[in-house]
Parts: sequence; structure tokens; C-alpha cells
Amino acid sequence: MNKMLPMPRFWAEAAGQIRIRRTLFGEFLIYLLLGLLSIFGQSLVIAIPTTGWMMEVGEDSMLEALNAGESIQSLIFKLMEDLPDWMTAVTLVGGGVMGVLAVIYCLKFQKRSLSSMGLCGKHKLMECLLGFVLGLALVGAVLGLGVAAGGFRLASSAPDLSRLGLLALVLLGCLIYGASLELLTRGYFAPTIGSRAPVAFALVISTLASALLQAGGSLFSLSVANHLLLGLLLGIWVIKRGNIWGACAMHAAWIFAENFLFDIAPVGSHGTIRVFEVDADLFRPLISGGEYGAANSICTTVVLLAAVAAVLALKAKDAVPVRTEASGEDEQHSNFL
Repeated sequence: MNKMLPMPRFWAEAAGQIRIRRTLFGEFLIYLLLGLLSIFGQSLVIAIPTTGWMMEVGEDSMLEALNAGESIQSLIFKLMEDLPDWMTAVTLVGGGVMGVLAVIYCLKFQKRSLSSMGLCGKHKLMECLLGFVLGLALVGAVLGLGVAAGGFRLASSAPDLSRLGLLALVLLGCLIYGASLELLTRGYFAPTIGSRAPVAFALVISTLASALLQAGGSLFSLSVANHLLLGLLLGIWVIKRGNIWGACAMHAAWIFAENFLFDIAPVGSHGTIRVFEVDADLFRPLISGGEYGAANSICTTVVLLAAVAAVLALKAKDAVPVRTEASGEDEQHSNFL
């Protein structure tokens, strides 16, 4: 297992820098706390422009509602349903709070460096480009498999490029949001656990924690399994490449392609921003994912399983020599729990 999943050098760097040692349960609680604080911070970021828009657009409607005896609460709900598409970009950018909190916690409380979070390596731009292209290819493979199986159909082969400015903002938001998710899970949490436990154990725990934070709906749905597989893929990619640059870009590309490039996300999860319009056969939910989108599709499961197997076979870069890793782990295991 050491040869297949060797410890990345930045994990070992984190192990030497962490000043406060907590139990697995303690670190898990901190991870969840940072996640909850991120949701609160994101809500604040979203609330400012949303309130401004509602006050501007809904002022006359509010006066009419008050005169008609209608409650303000019902009016607010109506306005929320008609939020402009640019609010999608604001929501994604607001997710950057997650990454900021992860960096602050690592730098100020754990006394770690940015490089110990995986923000290291000489070819950062190439790692990002590679990860982004692979992320697009993975979603393209899901769509292609779904089309071949009859679960999806391209409504039009011509791309809709009428709102390039908004698409650019959304892409920027996806990059910020994807990077923030990776900084929290595979920049902070995974190296923290991996500093005192076997790499495979840290990979599994961080993947489970990530899926718990992100997945919605039933805990027994296929979408949760696919969230786990995506997290597993990203975690293995980080271990094999020795940094998180590619994983940040891959996650961002996955979000962008699924929601805005091909529009195979859950029904009603965003506005009308899309490049290619895709029709899903809701009567074939195993293939199309039904109202939950491709995240709940067996096509996504097949593609991610194949990707995990392929990435596992890759040779690791910038890993700690096996003997050094093993000796370090022997010392770390004694006080892990």
C-alpha cells in the first residue's frame, strides 16, 4: 500500500510543523466547525447583494403587499425565486470563505506554511491546466456515456455564447469555490490526519468528511456514493501529484462543466446559465439521475470508478521515501487516538 499510496512530501512537512496535536475526533469536529462557519460566512456574502437587489426591485411590490395585507415573508420568498442569474456567481465566490478559513487556521493555529497545505511545486500553472482539462474530460465522459445509454440528449449542438461575461464570472466563481473545498479538505484536514496515521486511513477519513459536508439529500442515494468517489479521486490525485493545484482545478472544472457547460446538474439548482442545453430523461433515473442530475447517475459512478483505478496506477511524484514514511508512522501511531 505504501508504494501505491506513498506519503506526499507536503504531508510530512505538515507533520513537522503542527504545534497543537488533537485526537482524530477533535480534528473532525474542527473540520465540521470550519465548514459550518464557512456556510455562515458565505450566507453573509450572499446576503449583501441579495438585500440590495430586493430593496431595489421589490420596493414597489413591498408597498403593494403591505396595502393588500400580504406578509413580508411571503413576498421575500417570491423575490428569492426570481433572483437574477448573476447571483449564482456571487454564491460561488462566497464559497471562498471556506478556503480563507482553512488557510487562517493552518497558518495561525497549526503554525503551518502554505506549502504544507499542498500549495507547492515548480509547475503550478501546468498542474492547474492538467487538472482542469481532466475535470472537463470526466464530465464529458459522463455525458457521453449517458447519451449513449439514452439518459441524456443534447437539445442543440450549437453552444449558447450570448452571455460570455456572465459565464466568465461563473467560471471564476467555480475556480474559487473548487479551490476552497480542496484547501479545507485536502489542504488542511487530510495532511493533519495523515501526519499521524497511515496515508490510506487519512485518505478515507478525509473523503468521508468531504462527502458529509457537501452531499445533500438521502444518505443512501447514489449521489452520496458519487460524492465519495469524486473525493477519493481528488485525494488520490493529490497524493500522486504531491500538491493540490491540480485537484483545485479539477474540482472547479467538474462544478463548471456539470452545472454550466452541459447543464446536467440537479433540476432547479441554478438559473439559466448554460453553454449546451441537455435534456435528461427523467423516466430513466438510473442513467440520467432523475431530478438529482448526473450526480445521481450510474454513468458518473462508472466514469469515476475508472478514473480512480487509472490514477491509482500512476507513479507518485514528490513522495517521502518508503522507509522514512514507515519509521515516522511508527512514532505517530502511538498517540493518534
